[in-house]
Amino acid sequence: MFERLKNTFLLLLYSAGCGVALFLFTIIKGMANLAFSLLAVLIAIYYFRRVTSIGGRIGFAALALLFFFISVFIYAAITAVNTAP
Repeated sequence: MFERLKNTFLLLLYSAGCGVALFLFTIIKGMANLAFSLLAVLIAIYYFRRVTSIGGRIGFAALALLFFFISVFIYAAITAVNTAP
């Protein structure tokens, strides 16, 4: 049971890291953009080496996209509040 909880926590941690790195890739201009895309790829490679099950990999991709969209929504909401008259 503890192993399953640990795997779930690591899935959430890695997918959140990858999702936030992809979010930063989309909003930052310049050469730092390249660093965040490389970071997202490295997180994905490291997770895919660690987890060999198809379900774990699909869950990682789905949660990374979910964290990406959540980050974009929060950023858009903050930007809209700050630019509102």
